[in-house]
Amino acid sequence: MDWVEKYEDYDSPEKREAFFRNHVVDLHHDNMMFSGGLDPFVLHEIESSFVQGNFIACILLCQLVAEHCLANCFVLTEHESVCTKGFAKLIDKAREVDLIDEAMGTKLTALRLMRNPHVHPRFGAGKGTIIHRVIEQGFNYNELPVHDGIEAIKILGAYINHNS
Repeated sequence: MDWVEKYEDYDSPEKREAFFRNHVVDLHHDNMMFSGGLDPFVLHEIESSFVQGNFIACILLCQLVAEHCLANCFVLTEHESVCTKGFAKLIDKAREVDLIDEAMGTKLTALRLMRNPHVHPRFGAGKGTIIHRVIEQGFNYNELPVHDGIEAIKILGAYINHNS
């Protein structure tokens, strides 16, 4: 369990709350505008999930928010049809029209790849499976959701702060 020591900065609800508020938004002291057709309360749900150590929920919710916010940028434009084509196509279109830069596109793609094994049933050790991610990332099986949950929060924070 050597990997547990790597995450000492996240080993209590208080530390995880401080991390979330530092990287995404302090939901109690910020007048942030929020778009994407989502209730801003979803950010509270992400924070709450993270504080409670529900890291897979963080991954799923962070990706949900990023995808909805990115799709919202194309509503009522000539590119509106991309809104329902999936996150990968949204990222590609956003890059194509310079809505996001290459670095942000890479981060959002990483978030998409974190989420996919949890929502698309694939089995064995092939590409797109949780086992493949564990092997590819070189993590302990139990470490992957912790690592990915933390990274998902960082990516969402970078995206929200990049586009506000």
